[in-house]
Amino acid sequence: MTTPSDSAWPPGSEDAIGQASEFLVWAALIEQSAGGLHVFLPMLDRGIDALLHRLRDGAYIALQVKSKTSFQHGEAPIALYENHLFTDDQLIVGVHLEGDHLGPFALVADTATFKMKAARMVDGGRTMLVADMPIQPTPGHKWSEDMVSTSLLAERIGGAAALQPERGIAPARLPSEEDRVGGFQGELELCRRLAMLEGCGLFRPFPDNELSEVVVRRLATGSTLGVQVKTALLDEAHAYRHVLINRTSFVPAPSTFVVALAWVIPDGRFHEQCLLIPSEVVPSIAGTSGPNYELHFRPDGSSERSVVDQFRLPLASLSEAISQRLG
Repeated sequence: MTTPSDSAWPPGSEDAIGQASEFLVWAALIEQSAGGLHVFLPMLDRGIDALLHRLRDGAYIALQVKSKTSFQHGEAPIALYENHLFTDDQLIVGVHLEGDHLGPFALVADTATFKMKAARMVDGGRTMLVADMPIQPTPGHKWSEDMVSTSLLAERIGGAAALQPERGIAPARLPSEEDRVGGFQGELELCRRLAMLEGCGLFRPFPDNELSEVVVRRLATGSTLGVQVKTALLDEAHAYRHVLINRTSFVPAPSTFVVALAWVIPDGRFHEQCLLIPSEVVPSIAGTSGPNYELHFRPDGSSERSVVDQFRLPLASLSEAISQRLG
């Protein structure tokens, strides 16, 4: 059977259909979870369409979305390369796109289930897994038990209501344009260095509304770390700055770290030293300044001991240090 919406998509528009379907899925998950699921999209497509950060427990969930606009005899095939299914808990979501909205049901299966049930074919020397996705649950159909109402996608994936910010904290002051640009430079520098890690994918949040600004995932194992990047703008290499971390959005977790970099303005370069701090220790080593945690950061070091010294390391070794923490 076909749908009235087929004519809305001209031949050769498969990429556009896929992109539209993905963003409709992301919107549904954010809305249904009341913000309890944050969407991170890949900076380079290596087989995972998105990571969902589940705020309830800090877990990162890998998703791959496949979509169809028409069905024959109540079902349509969705296919994906087997080497894009890295871990057994990765989720495959198959959806039916009806015009400008998702159809009433979606297929949701983890990698282990998908590999067990799907047919196999070889395409250009690569193994593809194919599932005949039904348009709705059908008695006797082997994929029926994996179908879920699209209104319950977040519940199926395990979303929860958004965590409430700490009570009694005034909203943080918006950063200046100079700080925003400097912060963006720091994020790009971290991404540039992490991009060299073998077998890893990088993800950014959309929208950027939580502690983690960059997420790195070791694809083969699923080990994932989120990083908030703080960039201190220094008038000279020996200067210091207070690094501020917004407490209203601060949710510490073993999988989240804070990286502090320093941009030396006169030299047009990043300082050779940086900080890599587990988010869980920040409340115990930082002071408070209004709605923020405050860390004293002098990249060149000092004759006086500092609580952040134990987290100091050369910038050149930052990516390797993060790689070690990924296991």
